[in-house]
Amino acid sequence: MNRIYTEKNIIFIGFMGSGKTTIGRKLAMILKRKFIDMDMQIQDFYHMSINDMFKEYGEEFFREQEASLCGNLGRAYKKVIATGGGVVLKPENIENLKKNGIIIYLKSTPESIYENTKFDKNRPLLEVDDKIGEITRLMEERADLYENSADLVVDVSERNVDRCVQNVIDSITEYLNDSEDTKQTGSKKVRIINGPNINFTGVRERSVYGNLNYSQIMDKAKEKAAELGYDIEIFQSNHEGEIVDYIQKCYYEKVNGVVINPGAFTHYSYAIRDAISSVSQIPFVEVHMSNIHKREEFRHTSVTAPVCAGQMCGFGSLGYELGLIALKSLMV
Repeated sequence: MNRIYTEKNIIFIGFMGSGKTTIGRKLAMILKRKFIDMDMQIQDFYHMSINDMFKEYGEEFFREQEASLCGNLGRAYKKVIATGGGVVLKPENIENLKKNGIIIYLKSTPESIYENTKFDKNRPLLEVDDKIGEITRLMEERADLYENSADLVVDVSERNVDRCVQNVIDSITEYLNDSEDTKQTGSKKVRIINGPNINFTGVRERSVYGNLNYSQIMDKAKEKAAELGYDIEIFQSNHEGEIVDYIQKCYYEKVNGVVINPGAFTHYSYAIRDAISSVSQIPFVEVHMSNIHKREEFRHTSVTAPVCAGQMCGFGSLGYELGLIALKSLMV
């Protein structure tokens, strides 16, 4: 069962009190994944409840923190994530979460939500006299947002946690099996791997890396990948071990080719070099937006380039597109 769940984060959306945390935590235990509760992360960071945050800073402040966290989680993988009930209010949140995630809408009824939340004092939007009326109004207001954001919809109104978890597992299994069937089209699996600080492009050293931000650069790469007919996935991490894990993941998922920008790891990570070398049947093209041979002396040497098919450097964000084109003739 674990094998079919390795490709994406599993992300729960739905109205407050629909069981996203309870179901998510239990599913994470079954799949042996890390569980992330977005509301809890924000509360822990600010050392205050969401209720107090709404009162002191306002709802918009909370939504900004939520959006920032969604941006970070869009670069995570192998996680089970429970979102807040209002995460769907900003389209960019869903866009970020879908970068490496299957989004599941846990659909419930106003009556079931009321039973789950009637004694909860940390629901600022439900601090009203007619709680069931407000739940009904908000659920109707957000229904289309939940439906349109989700890859899967699972009914959890019966409130039996074990049965709900099994329904989630069955739905994801069917979804992934269907996805595999639709991918039998001959398209090549291509991955882009980015190392440390690449996600800060557009902020760091603009005179060297340009003004386009990370999302804009990757969007252009996705467009080129689509033009070339690739099944594309993009991964970024600031941690060496996570990059090694992802390279090994490429082997198990039978990836056909990889464009990699190892960032500073280019110059000293023998662990990443060994990981690339160990999957030598997969062609790797190394990309650098700057011309590393014209910069500081320590950047002139790449320990990873010798185990790659080739290197693109000095062409800015276009390097990714050139790397994707180069893979065309390298992939079996």
